[in-house]
Amino acid sequence: MSLRRRIGLIYLSGTLPCFEDFGNLPTDLVREDGLVDGKPASEVLDMLIIPSGSLLESQSVNSIVSDEILKMAKAGKFVLGVGSGFQLLAKRTVVGRLAASSIVREGLGLLDVEFNSLICTDQVKVNVVGQSFLSDSVGLEVSGFHCHTCGGVVLPVDVDDVKPVLVSHVEHVNYRKVPQDLVSGVANKAGNVVGVLVHELLDQSVIVEGIVKSLGFDLLDLQEIRKVNALLVSEMKGEIGINTNIHPVNAEVRRLPVMVLVTAVGSGSGKTFLVTGMAGALRKRGYDVGLIKLGGDVRDSVPALYLVKGAMRRYCSIKISESGWSSVWESINQAWGEHNFLFVEGAMSAFTGMLNSKITRPASTLEVAASLDAPIIVIVTCDKEGVEGGLVNVLNYVNVLKMLGVNPVGVILNKMSTSYLTEDDKQTINQAFKNVGVELIGVVPNVKFEQHNVMVPEVDICYEAFSTHAMDVVERYINLDQLVQLAQAPKQVNVDYVAFVEKFKKLLINYSCIFP
Repeated sequence: MSLRRRIGLIYLSGTLPCFEDFGNLPTDLVREDGLVDGKPASEVLDMLIIPSGSLLESQSVNSIVSDEILKMAKAGKFVLGVGSGFQLLAKRTVVGRLAASSIVREGLGLLDVEFNSLICTDQVKVNVVGQSFLSDSVGLEVSGFHCHTCGGVVLPVDVDDVKPVLVSHVEHVNYRKVPQDLVSGVANKAGNVVGVLVHELLDQSVIVEGIVKSLGFDLLDLQEIRKVNALLVSEMKGEIGINTNIHPVNAEVRRLPVMVLVTAVGSGSGKTFLVTGMAGALRKRGYDVGLIKLGGDVRDSVPALYLVKGAMRRYCSIKISESGWSSVWESINQAWGEHNFLFVEGAMSAFTGMLNSKITRPASTLEVAASLDAPIIVIVTCDKEGVEGGLVNVLNYVNVLKMLGVNPVGVILNKMSTSYLTEDDKQTINQAFKNVGVELIGVVPNVKFEQHNVMVPEVDICYEAFSTHAMDVVERYINLDQLVQLAQAPKQVNVDYVAFVEKFKKLLINYSCIFP
């Protein structure tokens, strides 16, 4: 098909090419060789989109691709960086929010800004405050969402070479409610190189219209572009991760939508790592996997979306207390129409928030689980308290969940040393779980990785390394057939949250033994 205008999308390890739809505009993928149809991308393309991801941490943008980006910018062609793509276009970014010392990643310097740590995962309203190829309508209001750890845009004192073009009105930064306006998009002086932090921006029709106008094509061109785009998206979604050459099987899988809710005895138990691996492994088996996070910190779902090539939608965040995007059933009903296996990842422990009477309900993972009658998978780490301490913790945990009338169905023992366990010990562990009515679906050893930093969120995470390691670990140590059997369709339950919390308080007072 001959196109008058062609729009490229960077497709490298660490990018999130399906995290949003980009207005259904991309027509071509730009890979490591920097070519499109055997020619340099800068000669073929009219516009290039650099998607979000972990581009700086992955360091997957080689000199060939960098040169093509620079050539397009110099030639006056349009270059748009989103999220991590924006950081690539900037001068430098301080990554590793929780690292022992600052980690600085250099960008291409096409935009005279720097980035520092600033967490924001809000749905936002955005105003256009400067002209660029995205829009010349200053004052226009659009919407989207933020999903970043290093989103603090630092403008130079002399702003002659760079101009703000977008301002987001956010409610929360760095886990606190601090309403403020943030610069979320800038352009170079010529207006042909733009970086934005706002996701789903290109899915606003007025922004697409602005790009169409800037590129000088008409509605017929747009129709042809979107036909090509549909084929491109299908190609991308046919691969798990990027450059893995792993493709979902075509075998028939159960089409009745089901779900599991994954919680843990506490933070740091490995929920995100194991949910990522389970999502990728089930996608590999042919399931259409959806990811939902309880609370507003949707960053936890990104590594799994990287593997399954999923988009971040409004339903991907269930509101607990004041944190999150959608109500429980609004989220579930929307996700149900798109996927046949849902992972709902809890926030902190199942009980966190239960005793806080000053916040709106539901305020905890447990309350959401009760309102869904969801099958619950509990993860417990055994690295600090040993196998024995981990077992006592999780048996008590499961017992309390059952007393509260929710539905724990499975347990995963994580970071566990199994070297000294005899067959008799293993039988004892299995029998202990059967006695409380749950299945042991996985025993995951304390896996060591050569590149430790790239495995740690908020240090120097590389989605490619994190996600593929997670899938490998899950396929080796989690019984996926058992997981699928334990999944169920949710049931809408009207929960009296006040009574539910009172029941929890009474249980705390009267609970005295691991066994009822």
